[in-house]
Amino acid sequence: MNRVTRVLLIHQAFASHSDAGGTRHYELAKRAGTQGVHFTVVTSDVSYLTGQRRRRLGSDNDTNAVRVIRSYAHSSLHRSFVWRVLSFLSFMVSSTWAGLRAGDVDVVMGTSPPIFQALSAWLIAEIRRRPFLLEIRDLWPEFAIGLGVLTNPWLIRCSRWLERFLYRRADRLLVNSPAYRDYLQSQGVPLSHIEVIPNGTEPEMFTPEARGLELRREIGLDRKFIVTYAGALGMANDIDTVLRAARRLLQEERIHFLLVGDGKEAARLKLTAEQMGLRNVTFAGARAKSQMPEVLAASDLCLATLRNISMFKTTYPNKVFDYMAAGRATVLAIDGVIREVVEEAGAGVFVEPGNDTALAEAVRRLSGDPGTLSDMGRNARRYVVEHFDRNRQASGFVALIHEVCNCRTSAGLYRRAGKRVFDFAFASAALVLVSPLLVSLAIAVRLRLGSPVFFRQQRPGFKGRAFTILKFRTMTDARSTDGELLPDCDRLTRFGRWMRALSIDELPELLNVVRGDMTLVGPRPLLMEYLDRYDQEQARRNEVRPGITGWAQVNGRNAITWEERFELDVFYVDRLSFALDLRIIYLTLLRVMARKGIAAEGHATMPIFQGSSAKTAK
Repeated sequence: MNRVTRVLLIHQAFASHSDAGGTRHYELAKRAGTQGVHFTVVTSDVSYLTGQRRRRLGSDNDTNAVRVIRSYAHSSLHRSFVWRVLSFLSFMVSSTWAGLRAGDVDVVMGTSPPIFQALSAWLIAEIRRRPFLLEIRDLWPEFAIGLGVLTNPWLIRCSRWLERFLYRRADRLLVNSPAYRDYLQSQGVPLSHIEVIPNGTEPEMFTPEARGLELRREIGLDRKFIVTYAGALGMANDIDTVLRAARRLLQEERIHFLLVGDGKEAARLKLTAEQMGLRNVTFAGARAKSQMPEVLAASDLCLATLRNISMFKTTYPNKVFDYMAAGRATVLAIDGVIREVVEEAGAGVFVEPGNDTALAEAVRRLSGDPGTLSDMGRNARRYVVEHFDRNRQASGFVALIHEVCNCRTSAGLYRRAGKRVFDFAFASAALVLVSPLLVSLAIAVRLRLGSPVFFRQQRPGFKGRAFTILKFRTMTDARSTDGELLPDCDRLTRFGRWMRALSIDELPELLNVVRGDMTLVGPRPLLMEYLDRYDQEQARRNEVRPGITGWAQVNGRNAITWEERFELDVFYVDRLSFALDLRIIYLTLLRVMARKGIAAEGHATMPIFQGSSAKTAK
């Protein structure tokens, strides 16, 4: 019998089909449950969409697919920015407590935004010593900065620090848009640590042939051409542009706009519509996901809008995939990757975000062209079934969970905490002791090699994330007649060779150790371009922080092949311990005094690593 894998998800806005809001996690978890991955979800007792308390605290099994634990959050989501943050922080505290008491767990999953719940998930993972999977659903804080919600420079710096902190500590990162993957790479996250499982839909929920006649009669729009927006009514969603477009179409009595949803801006938007005299706009309130098939069946055309902000070009809005599954054409006022989907599918038309004139004209034109609407609807349904079906996405999700589960099942206390304490104490003391030598070497490098004194370069650190390594310079900047740098062996000076022989050019790396970029003992940090050349086993060398010295350095250093070096690195990753670190430090001192293995034959250090398929000779 296969063992059940247990996942703890911290998600303040979690929603099942009986709730209003995004149901991505419920739908994936429901399918994962049939494949041996069982979810426990800690969520808020306050609806993220409406801001109203919804259920009692404690366990709740109403989803019939996942175990749900409702945790306290202050009911102030829609009052102001400060009160909203208070709600986030209150849930962060209560969800941490609930997560620590949630029973056995193999993987802890966090999701952002809000970023604070991801911090809660990381803390639970650390305390419970379990792998941490972080999902990025929106690019926070970049979206908040683009919207003008986050303007204080100090808060922006803190937010970006927190973002990078969580990226570094996640065992894997999951994103719901391919453009998010590109953003994470630009932040130094290696591609091998990013998994894309895009937003999608459950096509079987929707019947494209249905017309929603009962709902049409219920809301008094039986004979209207209904243009539906279904989603959050928040600052980012640009519903003001929809209202302005509706005003332009007031004389088109057959066309009616149906806004289904709730959010922070709902009250203001209703007042604005009333002041504008928009008799062609109906606010239908939030509807449970189970009601959305009927809502979309009653719709003739659907809308998706976001503010005209560059970062929103990266998003895959969930609502668009539901529109497509319902066989409805979309007027899309969002540029970027979702536009590429809609246009490739032939599922709708794009208008410039924020342009109410273009939006109104697109609605007017399509309302008089039922043939085009029908073709777009069929195209939409066919495309979303082929590319964005939750049933297929769930298999990839389950595979990711199993992969993360194997990341670190039972790391010892020294690996998880003691090693960092030892590194910091040892490196700090060493910096004080060798400070006179550092100053002397800096002066010598300045006199013999010129400025700059230090060599700085981006290197892959823990999990392949980039950091800036610091060394003393040992080479000149000599160039050929065509301006190209000469080979290393031609630029390495006699003084530089002497420093390398004694390894004192690496003394500034003690600063990297104090900062946490490196460790005293671990695989040496190589070049960023090598990351894509490792095979799966070789890439495991990045499961620990890179070191000033390592097992490979005391077993041949640069005089062994790349394959031998990587085998030694992985050996260290699997057997990391305090005793092994002490042994490596002792052997390093012996090797430095013996000056062995400084360079590979015919090279100043090592030849370029071309990949595991190209066996590099000694």
